[in-house]
Amino acid sequence: MNPIADFLNELDRQRGKKVRKAPYKKPQSIKKLETDVFEAKKLKRPNNLAVLKPILRDDTANGLTNCICQWLKYNGHFAARVNTTGNYSKKLGRYIYGGSTCGMVDISSAINGKSVQIEVKVGKDKPRPEQLKVAEQVRTAGGFYIFVKSFDDFLLQINELNITTNENRNI
Repeated sequence: MNPIADFLNELDRQRGKKVRKAPYKKPQSIKKLETDVFEAKKLKRPNNLAVLKPILRDDTANGLTNCICQWLKYNGHFAARVNTTGNYSKKLGRYIYGGSTCGMVDISSAINGKSVQIEVKVGKDKPRPEQLKVAEQVRTAGGFYIFVKSFDDFLLQINELNITTNENRNI
């Protein structure tokens, strides 16, 4: 592959250091999303010169969640990030769990009147039993529940659900 990267990794192994990850290569779909979001922001503020092009990535859970929310928003759909973490209490010296259901999704969305729940799983992350239970409950209630590993995976699954209309598709 890359002889320089191989050489550096071998040096790191000999020194007992952690092996370097391969550099991130941004997919074409994310490059297109960045351009679409940038153009939409420029149209919204035509006289504002301070509109910056967004920098989007899908190699982390937070980055992928942001990409998905941006795509949904700029294609006319509803998307909300769901925060299920508790709060740390200094007084008690521990976390206090929030009131959310265990196993809730990362993104709750509505696409053309259909409930679509999206769980982001990046790298070696696997669904927990609570998440599988919530997925079954959502599907039983008539909604859609998808597990997403990358932005391209998200686009593929959304197209397979066949709930977006052609005029809303911006892929």
